[in-house]
Amino acid sequence: MNCALKRRLIPLLVALMAAIGIEAQGVKPLPALHVEGRWLVDSHGNHVVLHGVMDTPNMYFNGWRWGSPWDGTNTNYNSSGAIKCKNYFEKLFAGLEQAKCNVFRLHLDPAWTNDPNSSYTYTGAKGQASDASGEADISKFNPKRLETFLTSLYWPLIQSAMDHGMYVVVRPPGVCPGNLKVGDYYNDYLMTVWNIFSANDSVKKYAGQISIELANEPVSLKNAQGQDDPKALHDFFQPVVDKIRENGFTGVIWVPGTGWQANYTSYALQPIEGYNIGYAVHDYCGWYGSSDATPNPETKIKQFHKQVPVVDTNPIIITEVDWSPENPNAEGHYNEHGDWVQPNYGTWATGSTSKWGRAFKAMLDHFGNISMTLSGTGCLLDIDQLLKNGSVVPAFGGLEEACGKACMDWYADYYLVDWPHADDEVQPQVSETATGLMASAESVELAVGGYSAVGLTATFSDGHTREVTSLAAYSVDASDVVSVRNGMVVALRAGDATVTATYTDPSGQQLTATYFVRSTYFPFAAENISTSLFSEGTYDESTHTFKPGQYGQMGWEYSNGADMSGYKYLVLKLQSAPSGAHLNLFTAPSIWSDCCSTSDFGSKKQIVLNLQTARYTSGSKQGQTVDTKNICIISFWSNFGTIVVDDIYLTNNSDYSRETPTAIDAAVIERTTPASDCVYDLSGRRLGSASALRPGIYIKNGKKVAVQ
Repeated sequence: MNCALKRRLIPLLVALMAAIGIEAQGVKPLPALHVEGRWLVDSHGNHVVLHGVMDTPNMYFNGWRWGSPWDGTNTNYNSSGAIKCKNYFEKLFAGLEQAKCNVFRLHLDPAWTNDPNSSYTYTGAKGQASDASGEADISKFNPKRLETFLTSLYWPLIQSAMDHGMYVVVRPPGVCPGNLKVGDYYNDYLMTVWNIFSANDSVKKYAGQISIELANEPVSLKNAQGQDDPKALHDFFQPVVDKIRENGFTGVIWVPGTGWQANYTSYALQPIEGYNIGYAVHDYCGWYGSSDATPNPETKIKQFHKQVPVVDTNPIIITEVDWSPENPNAEGHYNEHGDWVQPNYGTWATGSTSKWGRAFKAMLDHFGNISMTLSGTGCLLDIDQLLKNGSVVPAFGGLEEACGKACMDWYADYYLVDWPHADDEVQPQVSETATGLMASAESVELAVGGYSAVGLTATFSDGHTREVTSLAAYSVDASDVVSVRNGMVVALRAGDATVTATYTDPSGQQLTATYFVRSTYFPFAAENISTSLFSEGTYDESTHTFKPGQYGQMGWEYSNGADMSGYKYLVLKLQSAPSGAHLNLFTAPSIWSDCCSTSDFGSKKQIVLNLQTARYTSGSKQGQTVDTKNICIISFWSNFGTIVVDDIYLTNNSDYSRETPTAIDAAVIERTTPASDCVYDLSGRRLGSASALRPGIYIKNGKKVAVQ
C-alpha cells in the first residue's frame, strides 16, 4: 500500500474503532513478513515495524517466579520444569499483548540445552579458550537436548507468543566468546544450532512469523588467518545463512555486528547475500555518541548511521535496549565495555527518557525502519502485578524517566503505524505495471573507500510506489571506480562513473535509472566531513572553511581504510590558516592512535607531505614509516581560528601539481545551457539550468562544465 493511501486509511480505522467502542488487539493469525529493500513488509506490501521485549526461560532470570531447585518440589530443567515454565510465559504473553507488543525475542536459554551430567563434554567445544565462562562456555551444550526442548518447550513458547499476536525472533543459546575467527569452533556451534532449529517442520511452516537472530553480541571477529578483515563478518555468517536456507527456512534472518552488536560498517562493503536479510543491533545509553550528558538527537542519528550504515539498505531490529535514571539507593556495575554504570532502578543502562530516551526515539522516527525489543519483560511492565491480579502497569512504578512507562506509551502510539494487515484483508487492487523508476540521488560524491546507499523507487500505472533497491540489477561503466552491492554504492578508487540500475516489474517489463558517482579522496560535501573528532567543530561547505572545536580535530574519515600508497605526495593548498594549525594522518580509526603530523602551517599557502618518506610523529610507532595503505583519518588541528582550504589532493608529479587536470582545466566552457538540462553542484545537489547559475564549476550529464 502506498503511503498516501495508508494515511487516509489510518484515521478511518481509528474512527471506526472508536465508534464501535473496541480496542485493536492485533491481527490473528499473524500474516507472514518478508523483506523488501530496507523494510519489513506484509503480503500486501505494507511496511511493518515491530515493538516488544525479549526474555529467556530461566528460573534465575525469571526471578524464581515459576520455580527453583529449593521450592519444595525441586523444580529443574526437565519435562516437569518445562510445564511450569510454559504456564508462566503464557501469563507474560497475555500481559505483553495488552501492552501492545507485537514481537517477542526468545532466547534458547542454555539452561535447557546444557547437559547436567558432570561427565559430559560437548565434542564441538574443542578449541574453546580455557577461560570461557558463563553463557559463553559451550562445553556442556548437548544437541540432543536442543532437539528435545525445541519440541517440548521452545516451540510451545513460540506458538503461545504468536497466539498472543507477537512475531518471534529466536536467539541461539548463550553469548559469543570475546574473540571469534572465521571457521572456528563457535562458527561450527552456530551452524549446529541453526541446522537443528531451521530443519524443524513447525519452524519452517511459520517462517513468515518466526525470524532468526544468528548470534548474540560478537565482540571481535577476525578472518580464518586471525587477521582483521572487512570480509570476516560476511565469511563467518554467510555459511550459516546458507545452511538455514538449504534446510528450507525462508523467514527473515537477523545478522549481528561486532562490538557487542554496535559495528556494521563492513557489511556496507560485504553484505550478507540472499533474501529476507535484516541486521540485529543493540543500543544502550552511552553508545552511538549519546548519553544523558550528550543527548543531542542529531548526533545520535549521525553516529548510529555511521556505525550501522545498513540501516539504509535493510530492516534493522534493536534486540536489546533499556534505561532507567540514577538511583542512589541501588548498586552500579561495569558494562561490557568496562565502563562504570551508575546505579539505577533495575536496568542494564542508566539514562533518562527526557534526555537519552528523547534522542533514541528521534533516531527511531528518523529512520523509520527500526524495530525494537526491550531487554526484558520486566523492563516494560510490572511482572509481579501482572501475576498477582492480571493488571498491566509500567515497570519501575511507572517512573516517567524509565523505559517501562516510556515504551508503554510509545508502543500504544506506534500500534496503528506500520502494522501488519491480515492476509485475507481486502486491499485495493494494485497495478503490476511500472511506469517509472527513480533513484534517490542523481549524483553522489564519495570518499575513496566510502559508501552511500542510493535507493530505487518504482512508480506503477495506478500511482502507487514501491522501493525496489534490492530487486534491481546494477551495471557500472567504470567498475574499477565504483561497485554497487545491494543498493550500496562503494567508491573503489578516485574517478567518475555512471551507474545504471535495471528493474524488472512483475509483468516482465524492464525499466532503468542512472546516476552519476564521483569518487575522490577528499570530498568537500558537508556530509563527508567529520566535525566532532574529540570536540565539535563547524564546517562551511560553500567556502571549505574548517573551524575545529577547542583541542579538537575535523576532516575525513575512511571507514575501511584508504590505500594511498600509490601516490608520492599529499598536497594541501590553503587560503588562510592560523599559524599553529597542522594536518594529521592516522592509520587506525581513532585520533588517539599512532599519528603522523605535518609541521605547523605558519604562513604557508601550500603544504606538501611526502607519503613515501612520512613517519609517525607520535604514538607507539613513532619514527616508523607510515602505513599509507591504510589511512583511516586525515584531519585538521587548530586550537583556535579557522582553516580555509583551496584544494587538497594526491599526486605523483614532482612539481606537486595534480596528476589529472583540475576541474577548470577539464571543464567544457559553456555560457548558456538549455533550460531542460539538469545541472548539479560538485556535492551532487540539483540546481536547475546553467542559465540561472552563478559562474562556477558544475556537473551536467555526468561531466564537469564551467559557467562564466
